Amino acid sequence: MAILYTESRDAESISKALQVDNNDMDDFSITTKTEKGRIVTRVESEGVNTLLSSLDDVIKCQMVAEDSI
Repeated sequence: MAILYTESRDAESISKALQVDNNDMDDFSITTKTEKGRIVTRVESEGVNTLLSSLDDVIKCQMVAEDSI
């Protein structure tokens, strides 16, 4: 499991944009929300490679969203 905390100019909007990817399956889950003005993404996976790839994807998507606001 990994938890990614990130700052944003508009954490609420960015978090909402990323929430479309929220997913809860047996061997993988990802949840993004806003907490105390920060974006919090929690990823759970049985495989380390999946965990790292998912975090990388979230960071890239967040960067694109930041650039568009």
